[in-house]
Amino acid sequence: MKPLIVYYSHSENNKKLAVELQDRIGCDMYEIKEKKKRKDLSIFIDFLVKRESRLAPTSFDVKDYGPVILLAPIWAGKIATPMRTFFKKAKGDLGDYSFITLCSGIPGQREKIAAELFNLTSQKPAAVTELWINQLLPEEQRNKIKYTSKFRVGRQHFLLLDKEIRFFIEMALHTNKE
Repeated sequence: MKPLIVYYSHSENNKKLAVELQDRIGCDMYEIKEKKKRKDLSIFIDFLVKRESRLAPTSFDVKDYGPVILLAPIWAGKIATPMRTFFKKAKGDLGDYSFITLCSGIPGQREKIAAELFNLTSQKPAAVTELWINQLLPEEQRNKIKYTSKFRVGRQHFLLLDKEIRFFIEMALHTNKE
């Protein structure tokens, strides 16, 4: 089967990461889209009322691919609502998968993401990786939401994160097991 990248991106950071991974792997890629453009305030409301996203129809069948690499931002320590909604819809069809995110970065968060992924899919992911925006910011701007939320990743940042990205790809594609 052929690998697949499925991503959701609110700020375009995770979209740029998805394109970077696609360039390195050479596989199909699909974007999870919502029926309506999301406003920043709706992110907060989703968590208050535990609301699911209304997703636009997808043009692919996740069963036709494997392994699947999933990307989404982390909002308030949880996987972004649109990706969580996608997990619920694809739960029975999602086989071998991994998850990567470009997020602010908080110690201990990776383990929480892995646990959330297992709860959403009933399957353990092959790999879970966080690429931290905080590592890319000057020391005086780290851990400050006004800087992390406004940060936009560029090609030069992927060069700084190259080691982590290469390791994730190895784990996600199981190339280290051969």
